[in-house]
Amino acid sequence: SVISIGIRAFMYCESLVDAELPDSVTSIEDYAFSTCSSLTSIELPDSVTSIGRDIFSHCTSLTSAIISNSLTSIGEGMFYDCTSLTSVTIPDGVTHIGSVAFYGCPSLISVEIPDSVIMIGVEAFYFCSELSAVTIPEGVTDIKSGAFSNCSGLTSIEIPASVTSIGEEAFSCCTNLNSVTIQNPDCEIFDAKNTFTNSYDSSTEKYEFNGTIYGYENSIAQAYAEKYNRNFALIGSEPETETLKQGDASGDGEVDILDVITINKAVLGKEPLSEAGLKAIDFNGNGKPDSDEALTLLKYIVGLITDFNA
Repeated sequence: SVISIGIRAFMYCESLVDAELPDSVTSIEDYAFSTCSSLTSIELPDSVTSIGRDIFSHCTSLTSAIISNSLTSIGEGMFYDCTSLTSVTIPDGVTHIGSVAFYGCPSLISVEIPDSVIMIGVEAFYFCSELSAVTIPEGVTDIKSGAFSNCSGLTSIEIPASVTSIGEEAFSCCTNLNSVTIQNPDCEIFDAKNTFTNSYDSSTEKYEFNGTIYGYENSIAQAYAEKYNRNFALIGSEPETETLKQGDASGDGEVDILDVITINKAVLGKEPLSEAGLKAIDFNGNGKPDSDEALTLLKYIVGLITDFNA
């Protein structure tokens, strides 16, 4: 019975659509199925305890993969350039996600990283552009350089207290990333402004980050944010609410007849006021819009009064 699939055993078998591995297989060596461009799915039996590098790289039709429960690492380049991969099951027991393991998998929408993982390798999820949901479990200690670079689908990420190191460009070019929470106040962050970026200024040829980094007071995260002029907020702080100038019920920056109309619509139940709009016109402090406030505003607009509280 077959116990090992050797180096480049099926490499460039471009017509191979299906590969059913017997339970006797214990190892798969480097590039074993690389560039099998018609292979659509794969399941590694639990007998597999050892894998080489790039075993499924450039399998561009591969859409799903089930990985052996006996493996402790996702090998280097395991699914490199698997452009159609939409789902993968990473079993409990895996401790390392290797370098470029999922590099260039733009169809991968979500991935569940098991609690056993302690390290996410260099460029592990680089250019997984549709990846929108990632939970980094408590237990991960190291996020290597470029780990989630170019993951433009990510909008927020929470980095647990167990993480002690975030590498260069770990979250670079994540164009929709607007919130990064770093729970460990002593977490080392690579000292460069491109560790977290979500925008590019072509005039200066510089990448920037206009989201918010959340951390603890006097943390490394705070020092990093201040050094590179990033927005910083304390973990658990309430988001800032919009504040409008007094009388601006419509929120357009002006105090005019439109604001009177806006109040009257709210009084009649046709169009509710925003929280900020209500605060801007609640002259009598009763917590709701009423016709007296509309009249007060009208008097102010035509110049009969100069003070909303008159």
